[in-house]
This record gives sequence, structure tokens and C-alpha cells, in this order.
Amino acid sequence: MKIRRFPLFAAGAIVLASAQGARCAEPAIIAVARARLGSDAALDAVTSIHFTGVLDVTDPDDPKKSVSHLPIDVIYQKPLRTRTVIRAEKAIQTKVLDGYDAWQRLEDPADRTKFRLTWLSSEDTKALRASTWENLYYYRGLLPPDGTVEDRGPATADGISCERVDFIHARTIVFSRYFEMGTGRLVLTEAGGERVREHGQTVVNGIRFATSIVSTERTPSGKDRVATITFEKIEVNQRFGDDAFAPPNLLPGGPPAAGGKK
Repeated sequence: MKIRRFPLFAAGAIVLASAQGARCAEPAIIAVARARLGSDAALDAVTSIHFTGVLDVTDPDDPKKSVSHLPIDVIYQKPLRTRTVIRAEKAIQTKVLDGYDAWQRLEDPADRTKFRLTWLSSEDTKALRASTWENLYYYRGLLPPDGTVEDRGPATADGISCERVDFIHARTIVFSRYFEMGTGRLVLTEAGGERVREHGQTVVNGIRFATSIVSTERTPSGKDRVATITFEKIEVNQRFGDDAFAPPNLLPGGPPAAGGKK
């Protein structure tokens, strides 16, 4: 579930013309891929997606980093907000993006006043913004100067004839997506050294979602580190308030309660 938009305006008519030209140049496979997921009306109406499920990780280089069935809760909300909470026995990890601010918190579940708060670097924030966009906007709307979409032409992924389309958010932040010819099914996504595949399907609010996502990443020893998220519940168009994405209260008394749904 890996998704940056920063409006930049100058010489209105020129910018509008260039944006319209970029939209006209959209690879034809994008419309096919979107239609497979749902109607344009359903996809464009999405304001938030809320995933709950479990995370399993197998790390052949360091078995201590392997985990089994950790509860995971992920929220994406337009325009560019996300919150991910992973709960382990000895720690709760929360990572949040709110526009251009991003932070991560590691806390003791037995005593929430014991925690470490880290503000993400500029580069990590850019990557999280890109990932959030990729999860909310369904392949459409990435226009210069925020990014570009490039059709790389025919390619083969997992033995399937595909068309590769690169979503370029920055020189070092690229999501290469392989769509099956004819159907538009997403076969594979490559991003930052990870290879992501979707499995299963369910329909929520007229939109097709995967029921699990499997990410593989090559370890220093040349083996595959595998992370799997299995979704138990997917909700669309809930409304989460500002407090769901606000940094924790650093004053005595502990952090505010998580949630923020209105």
C-alpha cells in the first residue's frame, strides 16, 4: 500500500494549457485500469480509505525481525493525509503524514507516557506523500510540476503481457506499475526496491480492492524479505478529524486519544 501534490501557479493560461495537454497524453491503459476498479464517479468520489487487518513479516536474514499477525490500522484521507498504526506486544508504532508534516511515534503499550517521537526527514516525507497519493487518486491527476506519468510500453511481469507505466513523483520516487494488456489488471508494482503484488478481491462502495498485499524486498544476503498485509475490513469515505493526524501532546498527562472519526 504504497502515495505528492503541490500546486504551483504561474501565468494562468499557460499553466492551464500545459495541464490540459498533460491530461490528454494520459496512457490509454489508465482508463482501462480505472474501469476495472470502478466507475470514474465512484473513484473520484473517494475522500478516505480505512484499512484494518494483520501484518506478517518473514525476514530470512534476521528472524528476530519476523512478525506474525500484528494488528495494523491504515487511514488515507484527501488531500494528503495518512496514519498507520502497528501494534506489537512491546511497542506500538504510529506513522502520520499531514500535508507537509510527517512524524513517527514509538510507544510502550503498558505506559503510553513512555514514547519516542521522531519528525521524518524531508526525503522520507516526500516518499510518504507519494505513497499516499498513489493510494487515493487511482492513477489520475499527477501533472507537472508535481510529477509526471510516463508510458514505458509493453513489458512482461510474472509471465503476463503487460504495459508498464511509471508514476514519477521525484527522481528517486518512482512507482512502476505493470497493467495486464486488455484487462488493465494491476499485476505488479515496483517502488524503492520493493515488488508489490495484490491478491484476492472485494468490492466496497462500488470499488474493487485487493484482500491482501504482498511485498518482497531483497535482503543483503540475496534472499527475499516478505511482508504481507491481510485486510479484515475496508471502509470508504469515513471522515477523520484533525486530531487523528495531530502530533501527540508532549505536556504532562500523555498523548491525546487516537481516533478522530467524525
